[in-house]
Amino acid sequence: MFKDLSIKKKLYLSFGAILAIILVLLSIAYNRFNSLSEANGWDRHTMEVIQAIDNLRLDLLQVQVEARGYYLTGNQTRLERTHKELADLPATIGILQKLTSDNPNQVARFKKLEGMINTWANDIIASQLKMRQELGDKVGAADAMGRTPQLAGVNTASSEIYKFMAEATAEERKLLAERSTASDRLQETMRMVLIAGGGACVALSAIVAWLLVRSLLAPLNNLTYAVGKIAAGEQSARAEVLSADELGNVTVEFNRMAQAIQDNQARELAETNLLKSKVDSLLGVVSKAASGDLTGKVEVSGSDAIGQLAHGLDRMFENLRALLNNIQKAGIQVTTSATEIAASAKQQEATGIEQAQTSVEILSTTKEISANTSQLLKTMEDATAVADYTTNATADAQNNLRRMDSTMQHMVTATDSINAKLAALSEKASNINSVLITITKVADQTNILSLNAAIEAEKAGEAGRGFSVVATEIRRLADQTSVSTWDIEQMLKEMQSAVSASVMGMDKFSEEIRRSVGEVRQVTDQLSGVMDQVQKLAPQFDVVLQGMQSQAVGAQQISETMMQLNDATQQTVESLKATSEAVHQLQYAAGDLQTSVANFAVAV
Repeated sequence: MFKDLSIKKKLYLSFGAILAIILVLLSIAYNRFNSLSEANGWDRHTMEVIQAIDNLRLDLLQVQVEARGYYLTGNQTRLERTHKELADLPATIGILQKLTSDNPNQVARFKKLEGMINTWANDIIASQLKMRQELGDKVGAADAMGRTPQLAGVNTASSEIYKFMAEATAEERKLLAERSTASDRLQETMRMVLIAGGGACVALSAIVAWLLVRSLLAPLNNLTYAVGKIAAGEQSARAEVLSADELGNVTVEFNRMAQAIQDNQARELAETNLLKSKVDSLLGVVSKAASGDLTGKVEVSGSDAIGQLAHGLDRMFENLRALLNNIQKAGIQVTTSATEIAASAKQQEATGIEQAQTSVEILSTTKEISANTSQLLKTMEDATAVADYTTNATADAQNNLRRMDSTMQHMVTATDSINAKLAALSEKASNINSVLITITKVADQTNILSLNAAIEAEKAGEAGRGFSVVATEIRRLADQTSVSTWDIEQMLKEMQSAVSASVMGMDKFSEEIRRSVGEVRQVTDQLSGVMDQVQKLAPQFDVVLQGMQSQAVGAQQISETMMQLNDATQQTVESLKATSEAVHQLQYAAGDLQTSVANFAVAV
């Protein structure tokens, strides 16, 4: 039954069975996966609850730490931190209650925990903070807080709170263990389902593969065997029909094809023998024509391709005989005409070569004239440019010299001003010198007076000891004044010497500037004369330059004309050479044509 099904149905049936098993496996795996995902979600939820309990425990510990720090130090910052931590407790408890809203037992437990924490915060922590605030900065305040019952003994309220949170954590861990066990069972079930389904898929795939190979390879092997026999030359070989599917239909059509091929080969053999006889007849005529004998007659007739080919060959031989007769006659005429043309071409080629040589000589002379004219024109342009440059440079130099003259006049004026200021400076230095003499005299008198004062102080004894110290200081200041005055006097002498030397140098410099001003004015006058002469040369250079430009244009036109003439002559010579070569080739072709035509026999 399976072998009578079509290949398409076989494939659909096989892969449909495998696909059904895979879909069943996917469905089971999807359900188990959803269960595992849900279990993992509950595990994460339990871990979040445990973490929230730990966060609440940490917040409570932080409140106790900050409160104890405030008890010990009385620092207001620690008090503010304690209040802040107390204010954060309701939010942490609210998160915990929200996470456990799906568990009524935990909801009731955390509701009770919230009341315990509020009682602990209000009755214990708040009262202790208030007591510490009342103690303030008193000596022994920390010891007094440490002797309170809440701090000296065990805090029962906080212990109950931590114990309550430990019980809640144990409850959540118990739930986590139960859910982990359920997850492990789900994973084991899913693993077994996948293993069983995978084994079923492999087994079914093996069975389907075996059935498909069996139903496909047997007809194919049968066809291959039949094809091998036909390829070996056994035209009567046929394939056995083994199934009613597509391969069975292919086998039937293959047998029909083999029979048709065998019939066609028998018919073609008969036609080939007839065609061979006609071709042998035509080959005899063509072979004689290939050796030069065109007297043969085509005896084959008919309306088939060979008959039409024979009729065409017969007409071709008739036309070829007529053509060869005409070629023999025309060959003689072509040879005679080619000889005459060759002689004329030789004479024209010699004349063209002489013209080309003459054109080359004239072109060379013209190019030399054009080159000399261009060089001379360039020289005149350079001379004109040099004259223009000289004129501009001379004008610029004259302007620069005028500005230099003005600058030197200003320098002479500035030098005179500097001399006057240096003289005034020398006079001021002399005045300072007289003042220094007066200061020196005052210092000497002060020194004498301080000496007399010291003597009088010594005479006065113990009563004049203070005045003796003052006299000593006055004498020391007088000595320092004398030394400083002497230093200033030396510096003034050096300054006067330098000023005198500067005055003499400035006088010499002023004299040199005045002499340079005269020389600059003389050079300016000479440059003015040179510039006048150069400006007179510029119009003359322009006239010569225009004439040279006209000559250069004419020489260039002559050179271009001679080049065109030379090109035309060269083209004429090349054409004559080509004509001569063509005539020689025509003579050779005519000779070869006569020789070739002489080998054919055209008489009937």
